[in-house]
This record gives sequence, C-alpha cells and structure tokens, in this order.
Amino acid sequence: MIFKRLSTKLSVMFGGLFSVALLMIALACYMAVVSYARSSVQKELQASASVFNRIWTLKSDSLQTNAVLLSRDFGFKSALATKDTATVESAFTNLQSRLNIETGLIIGPDGQPVVGEKGDLGRALAGALAAKNEFNAINGIVAVDSHPYQAVAAPVMAPDRQGWVVFAQRLDDAEMQNLQGLSSIPIKASILTQARGGLWLGPQEQVNDYKPSTLSFFIDQSLHTNAASMIKSGHGTMIAVATSLPNLDGHQKSVLLLSYPLNAALKSYQPLLTVLLGIGLFGLMCVVMCSLYLARSLTRPILALKDAAFALRDGRPGQVKITTHDEMADLASAFNDMAVSIEDRERDITRLAKTDVATDLPNRSAFEDHIANVRDKGTENGVVVVCIGIDRYTHIRAVWGVSYAHTLVSRLQDILARIFSNAYIARLSADTLGLCLSPCEAAQALPLARAIAARLDKRIKVTDDQSLDVMVSLGVYHIVNSRPAPDEMIERALIALDQARAGKAKIALFDPRTYSELADTLLLTDQLYAALASKALQVWYQPKFSYREGRVTAVEALVRWNHPERGFVSPQRFVAIAEETGAIRDLTTQVLQTCLADQGRLKSAGFDLDISINYSGRLLSDEAYNAMALSLCDQAVGQICLEITETAVIEDPKIGLEAINTFRSRGLEISIDDFGTGLSSLAYLKQIPANELKIDRSFIMEIESGQRDALLVRSTIDLAHGLGMKVTAEGVETAASFTLLQSMGCDIAQGYGIAKPMPFGELVLFLNDFIGVGEAKTKMPTYRNRKAAS
Repeated sequence: MIFKRLSTKLSVMFGGLFSVALLMIALACYMAVVSYARSSVQKELQASASVFNRIWTLKSDSLQTNAVLLSRDFGFKSALATKDTATVESAFTNLQSRLNIETGLIIGPDGQPVVGEKGDLGRALAGALAAKNEFNAINGIVAVDSHPYQAVAAPVMAPDRQGWVVFAQRLDDAEMQNLQGLSSIPIKASILTQARGGLWLGPQEQVNDYKPSTLSFFIDQSLHTNAASMIKSGHGTMIAVATSLPNLDGHQKSVLLLSYPLNAALKSYQPLLTVLLGIGLFGLMCVVMCSLYLARSLTRPILALKDAAFALRDGRPGQVKITTHDEMADLASAFNDMAVSIEDRERDITRLAKTDVATDLPNRSAFEDHIANVRDKGTENGVVVVCIGIDRYTHIRAVWGVSYAHTLVSRLQDILARIFSNAYIARLSADTLGLCLSPCEAAQALPLARAIAARLDKRIKVTDDQSLDVMVSLGVYHIVNSRPAPDEMIERALIALDQARAGKAKIALFDPRTYSELADTLLLTDQLYAALASKALQVWYQPKFSYREGRVTAVEALVRWNHPERGFVSPQRFVAIAEETGAIRDLTTQVLQTCLADQGRLKSAGFDLDISINYSGRLLSDEAYNAMALSLCDQAVGQICLEITETAVIEDPKIGLEAINTFRSRGLEISIDDFGTGLSSLAYLKQIPANELKIDRSFIMEIESGQRDALLVRSTIDLAHGLGMKVTAEGVETAASFTLLQSMGCDIAQGYGIAKPMPFGELVLFLNDFIGVGEAKTKMPTYRNRKAAS
C-alpha cells in the first residue's frame, strides 16, 4: 500500500473525490462556455453569410441588368451577327468602363471569345457557357487556378442565341476584407472551389493556414449538417461555417467559408473561467483542510486505542479517555471494559502461576523469582537454599487422602515460618518444600538444617483430632560470592536431597562431584546414542576353555567402546546407561548381528565355536524384542548362548521364565550369569531351565587362599551338576586356580589365565596358535604367540 496511515488515506480519498467533482464541474462549465461561444459565433457567421448572399445578389442583379441591356441592343446584335468586331468591341468597352467592371468578354456564335478577356479566364468562361442551353441571364462562380471570380452572363438572342455578354469580378483578398468589415466580429472569409480530385481549394493567402485534407473533410461535413464546427488551423482552433455558392460551371462547387478563432470567442469569458478556477481552488483547499480535520477526528481515538492496546500488551494499565458520545465512544467504553477484564484475569493467572493452588503457598516459579531478587541484591553474606522432602508422603496421601496431605504441608510451612521469620518458604513439588534464607554464613547452613529436621521430626497435629509422626530429609545448597541461576540453585538443593535419601541420611550438603557425575552421565548418554547410530562400538571375544575337551570351545562376546576423547569407556558404565535409557535394545541388536556374522567367518576359517551373549534382564519382559532376537538367532551357523543374570528372573519370575522357556524351545542355550553375587534363590535356580551356571569371579579370585570360598565353589559345582547344568568359572588367572577348579569338576574356565578379551582379528590368531592340554594334564594351556592374547 502507498498510504499506510488512515489519516492520509482519508485525506487523499476526500480530496481526490472533491478534485474529481471539481474537475467534472470545470469541464462541464468549459464545455458549456465553448458551446455557447460556438453557438453565438455560428449565429454571427450565418448572419454574415446572409449579408454576403444579399450583397452577392444585389451586385449580380446590377451586372446582370447592364449585360441584358447590352445583349438586347439592336445595333449590338446586328454588329455581332455581321461580325462587326469594331462595333461590338466599342459597345462592350463603353459599358465596361461606365460600370467599372474589372473584366469581361463577348462570346460569338461559335462559342469563342470575340472581344475582351481571351486568357485563362476567358477560356474558362467560354468553356462554362458552352454547355449552357439557357435563354436567360445567369450568374455564378468561376475559378481559375483556385482564384474565384463572380461572373454574370446574358445571352444575345436574334432570335436565336448569337453569343454571350459576360462580366466577371475577381473575388480577391481585398474583396473578402470588404465583406469581413460588414460583420460585428472580425471574421475571416474565404471562397473555395472543389477541384476534380475532391479537394477544396482557394487563394493561397486565404487557405494557407489549413491542411487541404482537414479542410475538405470539414467543408463536406459542414455542408451536410449546415452547422458551425471546429477546425484546426495554423493559428489554433477555429469556429467555422461553410455556405454553398452558385457556380457558373456545372462541374464545379463553391462555398463561402467564414471562420472565427475559438480563443477570440472565449476571450470574453476568460474572467468567468478565472473566477470559476479560483472558486474551485478555494473549495479544494477547504475540502483538504476539512478532510485533514475529519481524518484526525477519526484517527485520534483509534490511535488512543492502539496506545492502550500496546500498554495492555506490555502489562501496563490500558484505559482510553472518553470525550465524545458517538460510536467511537462506545468502542472505547467496550475496550475499557475488556482491559479491566484482562487485567483482572491476568492478576488471577499471575497468582495461579506463582501459587500452589492446593495450599495457597508460593510455588517453584515464585521461589525462583525470590532467589533471583536475593541474588541480584548480592550474595556476599551468603544464601542458603534448603529442600525439605516429606518421607512417606505418597503413603500418607494414599491412606489419609489428598486433602489431609495438603493440610500436612500447610502445617509444616506454618512451623517453618514461626522458626524463621525472614525465610521465604514455597512448595516445590507435592512432597517437597523449599526454604531460602539470606544472609546465612556457610557455618550456619548445617546447624540450620539440623534445627529444621529436629523441629519437623516430631508428632505434628494436622487436624483437630488427628496427629502424625513426620519424617523429613533435607538437601542443603549454600553459596557465597557466586551468581548461579535460580533454577540451578534449586536443582542443586534437590540433588542434595536425593543424595540424602540415597545415602539413608537425614541431611546432605550438595556434593559438586556427584553433580559433575550426573552432568557427565547425561553427556555420555548423548554420546552413546551417537556411537550406536554410527556403529562405533566394537564386539570383542574372550575364549572359554573346556576341561573335558582340552581346547577352546566357546567365546563370550563383550562390548567395547573406544571413545575418541575418553578412551576406553567402562562397559559397566555405558551398559548401565543403556539399560536405564532404553538404548540396550539397539546395543543388543548390534551385538547379535555382529556375533552372527563373526561366527560364520570363524566357521569358514575352521573354528566351530559357541558364542555367549549377555542378554539384559530389561529385555526379558519385551515380547516384541524377544521375538526379533529369536528371528536373528535362527540365522546362526553355530550354537548361541544367552547369558542372563539370576536377579533379572527374580524381579519378574513369571515373564522371565516364560521368555527363557521360549528361548530353550527354539534351540538357544541359557546361562545364569554372575551366580552368587545377588540374592541367589535355590527355588528360582530349580525353576530356571538353564544349560550353564557361571560362578562370579569374586569367588574364584579367593579360591586359593580362602577355605570358605573353595567350599562354596565346590558346593556350587556339585549343585549345578546335580541340576543338569555345566559350570563355567570366571576370573581364572593363575595355574593354581586353574588346576584346583579342574579337580573340583569345573567344566569350563574363563579368565586372563586363558586369554584376555580381544578383537576378532586377534581371536583368529589366538585360535591358530593355541596349544591345548589333555584331560589328564594339570597345567595351564599354552599358545605359541603369547602376544596375540595379551
């Protein structure tokens, strides 16, 4: 849009409309003046034409009378008949001089000039009369080289026609000026004759201002309409009228063209047009000023409404002052009502946004605002934030109801308010209160927390007839000369509360190391997902030595993550993260796919080995994933063993046992991993249809020096054999433990004493160089290239 402001649009619109109306009126006035002027000039021109015709007639009659007298004179007729040229010429010359006639001639019986004009004019007159069969006098126009002549011809009868007496008067510019002098206005008169080509021609001094084509078109149109019209000339637009004149020659047409300049006709009306223009300009100025005033009158309340709307948007009071009683006043009144309603609702929304509705206490948002104000004032004297967690809150709410639980929170707030009159107390969550106190020295933080715990860990009267023993845990965060964000201060106090609950302690100060570990864990989680997406994790294999066969019969797949910045990340750490975040599915899938591919490569190299794969207990309850894992394992070229911890089954026995039975029915082996480290149950051990039991390394490491560990290992081996399971001992590192386990009847040994975990390429080298021992041997197995297994 060219005009963006409403006032400008209104001014332009009203001014434009008035200008158009004024232009139309001016155009109409001008056309009326022109029409009136043309009508007046036309009447004058027509009157002048009538005068010319009258003068023409009088002059023609005079010439015609004398020509007739000469033609009827007996002596003249006898001389003409006898061809007495001298007598004819004498009589004609006397008459011509007496009448002061410019030119003339006598035409004989043969149609040729006898005396008088014998040039072009004579020939033209003779030619014009040759075709005449008239017995009476005639008159008309004859043009010679575009120069018109008024001619009168009288026949000489004796009794037949013996010739013609002709008188001619040239209608030159002087003659036209005499005619122009008879008009009341200075008109211009011209006599034009139509040539054979249709063009109207006249004396050059009379028609040099007109174009021949334009002049011809105008004369033809004027003769047809018999009215005055406009014609362009070298001196501007002319008002002209053409009147037909008689012609002596029947093949020619002649007109009298009378014209008058339009400018001269309008000159007398110039003062009127000037007055009209002045009135129009004055009216236009008045309209523009009125338009501006009207635009301002209309836009002023609109601008006031706009400013009020912006104020309302920015949270400031937005009211419009009402000064009129029109529709804009109604609009302003409605806006004011709306603004009041919005302000009321905004206050309610702000109150709700900063208040816990159930207890009418400040909520976390209000708590953050208060901490921000305290921080902005300066923390040189110290600020302490205490998060007070109500233990067993969920149980209290479930037993006594939500209303009772909310009342309990209010009672605790009242107690805290009485103890610390300067403290700001808010409800951070359902079971957590927040307390901020400033100033507070670092040495006062823990005594403050102990005072809170001592006062709240008592029987508190919740209602008039009910009391409750309350137990609380406190997380404390104290700052001096630092400016962390308010939400960060609260989070650190909450982390301290979580640390207290996790450590079964009543009070805990914020531990930056734990906070750093949590932040690092979050970062490591993101990096783990990225590593899974790029398949940066590797599968290494640790050989498992069979005592019965005296060789390596299986390997355990172990995941390794060589981080580009951290180096090798502990499997215990990133596997735990994967189980907590759900990434264990993608991790296990990648391991399964890699192991199946590597097992096929090993078989192609001549090594038929079983592969044991750790299967998280988190996956046992996922039926869809179990089905997918089974479909992958169906593609295996060798035996696949899934290692599952006993605790995973104990957490959900029904689902866990169903999944294990499904795996067994599809040909997979099941190994109970880390036996002895959890809450081992003989009842569950009896129900689990496992093929293998793996004794945790913590027992094997002490088997040489500890009689109790040796007894437990032997008993476990016997128990497993009794249940039909083979036994694998983890953590075999010395020849003594290797030999002792063999004597106890252990089936498989796994540990650094056999080989460390290694990538697939090194595993192939290890298998090629490995030299096993027979069943009767009691020493550790050896291999040619010890470096390959390091």
